[in-house]
Amino acid sequence: MLSFSLEPIDRKEALRYMGYHGDPDAAFSTIVDECEQKLMAAAQPRVIYRMFSISREHELLSAGELPLPGTDIARLLQTCDRIILLAATLSGQADQAIRRAGISDMTKSLVMDALASAGIEQICNRTETTLQKKLPGVYFTWRFSPGYGDLPLSLQPRILQLLEAQKRLGLTVTPEHILIPRKSVTAIIGLSNTPIPKGARGCATCRMRKTCAFRRSGSHC
Repeated sequence: MLSFSLEPIDRKEALRYMGYHGDPDAAFSTIVDECEQKLMAAAQPRVIYRMFSISREHELLSAGELPLPGTDIARLLQTCDRIILLAATLSGQADQAIRRAGISDMTKSLVMDALASAGIEQICNRTETTLQKKLPGVYFTWRFSPGYGDLPLSLQPRILQLLEAQKRLGLTVTPEHILIPRKSVTAIIGLSNTPIPKGARGCATCRMRKTCAFRRSGSHC
């Protein structure tokens, strides 16, 4: 298990999650600062992960008894022989902080929610950096989560089971396959001993690339 403190959150990334364009004025910046401080005080980021070999039997892709259906994940992992399966969370305390903010001020709740979304991505990025240092010379794909492309959300329960995420992180999943605590992520990272083809990274694998609002604005999710 990896434990992190929540560092100052990328302000531009958080504003992007809010759909905010341009630079915020002083009053709104003060609200964001206040919400960030409360979130950083509440969050207890933790990450768990396991490595599994990839099986390609009878043209069916799987790893650690986790089926990996769909053409998008197959394309992503085309040069890989193993994966890292991970789960990351900002903790239930972060969820509680967001809910408390909404009791008195919905704007603050929305701001804190966006900050938390940016925050969990930063935790995943730091995890990836840590893992890359542990595996020098290994090539990593980008993170791919259930719900991306044609990889179904219905894989969430099996992922949590394989990682013992409920026991180790307190992470559960609803019948609709939503993770609880909400500011949590599961992801698959492909590992290869050879460079990852350029087409197997980023927006190239996403079926939303033609209609994505982030791409239209010149950025990415």
